[in-house]
Amino acid sequence: MTLLSRLLMPHWPSIYGFALGLIAANLGGRIASNVWGEGTAIGDLVGVYTFGAMAAVAVTAGIWWGVRRRRQEITGELLVIFLIATLFAVLVNPLIARVDYPDLQGVFSQVPIYFALLAVSGWVGYLIVTALGVDHYGRELKATKLAFERKANPAKKAAAKA
Repeated sequence: MTLLSRLLMPHWPSIYGFALGLIAANLGGRIASNVWGEGTAIGDLVGVYTFGAMAAVAVTAGIWWGVRRRRQEITGELLVIFLIATLFAVLVNPLIARVDYPDLQGVFSQVPIYFALLAVSGWVGYLIVTALGVDHYGRELKATKLAFERKANPAKKAAAKA
């Protein structure tokens, strides 16, 4: 498999989409915070909404992957997205938004906060899917239960047909 075909796998557009959603939410918040002023009440509210928007995108990603992928595949794909989006949000978005670039201490304080926010939010999204029973494991359990019920009660199946 070549590198290009690996980069263009069928499910990768959703990976790119969620990464762009996370980056856009952070960039929009940085631009809005720059417009309304950092350190003001409105600037703080913009920061809260930015974190909420990033968390909502991460919860959506957790739900999306929880329904479509097996548990073993989710972690490897989502953590890479979250790491790239975190580094982009901390290192590149301040340059694009033309806000003060964080010093080294600011970078090292923002990276774990953003990454933890995204990882916990993605985990919450997956927990929602698991609680509803629509993840792969839950669907396999339901299918197994139905198969055993049909196998255990053939008379009930015949009565249902008649």
